[in-house]
Amino acid sequence: MKNLKNFSVAVLITLSIMGLAVMGYAASVEGKMLHRVTLLLGGDLLGGGYIQALTYLAFFLAFFEIRDKIYAVHRERRAFTMNIIPTSEKNVFLPDDINNLKFKLVEMARKDRFILIDLLKKACTKFRSSSSMGELIDIVSIQVDIYENKSESDQSMIRYLVWVIPSLGFIGTVIGISMALAIANSGDMQAITQALAVAFDTTLVSLVLSAIIMFYLHELQEKSDRLHSDLKEFVIENLVNKIEIH
Repeated sequence: MKNLKNFSVAVLITLSIMGLAVMGYAASVEGKMLHRVTLLLGGDLLGGGYIQALTYLAFFLAFFEIRDKIYAVHRERRAFTMNIIPTSEKNVFLPDDINNLKFKLVEMARKDRFILIDLLKKACTKFRSSSSMGELIDIVSIQVDIYENKSESDQSMIRYLVWVIPSLGFIGTVIGISMALAIANSGDMQAITQALAVAFDTTLVSLVLSAIIMFYLHELQEKSDRLHSDLKEFVIENLVNKIEIH
């Protein structure tokens, strides 16, 4: 449902931009700055502007998907401030305390779905079954790796869209050059120039949008990687290192 909403908003923004570009192109005088700018933005829809339209659609869809993922990371970080377990350096856990903590975590998981709660719950379950500190550390590391792999899998569509954006620009380049070659023998320099404009304009728009979206993608990856490393550090420092076995 969220993906459908993002798609709908991306389509709406794309149609708005293309509508303004087409109207500006139709109303402008050839040779003027407005005419050139609107042509660059895809104002000549049938003459190649549809490539820019597809590029805008991919860009805004990727942008809103990245925004949702970043929001999800910020939401997961809220769990660090919920006092799920004591974080005082003086606090220690005895084996019986782990049992009580497990029941508390189960109740919390019914109300709020956070990765930190799930990780702590799995760590408590493993310690109850094995009482081995080595196996406990292993399960924490393995589980964090699983969360990280799931996060990367959820970003597969975003990575595809980020790849599509420059690819559309290159497709526009091929189309524009092909059009120019097809009419080269006619000697119509205006038509040839128009075709070459399609080639270079689509590439320029796609590369600019690609540079922008890559910045947000790297921001998402940085926040996601930091979240998973902080999850492991939090559990080891506040649970694993404070368990006392007699």
